[in-house]
Amino acid sequence: MTSNEGKGFHKMPWRWAVERTNAWHGRARRNSKDYERKPESSAAQLHLSNLQLMLHRLSPVPYPEFHYRKEAA
Repeated sequence: MTSNEGKGFHKMPWRWAVERTNAWHGRARRNSKDYERKPESSAAQLHLSNLQLMLHRLSPVPYPEFHYRKEAA
């Protein structure tokens, strides 16, 4: 914030990127709760989650097309 903008709330242009990244980390089960005892292991889990996200983007897994069952079981 520069001196001529004044005080108060100002929308940050890249805030959504941080919130989106936190949401991606929250999708991983180990990252959604505080299971780790040490901050180093928690940071390692975040690195593994990022690695998994990147690998899935490089080689996406095709999901089968959804169809309703024709007959009830």
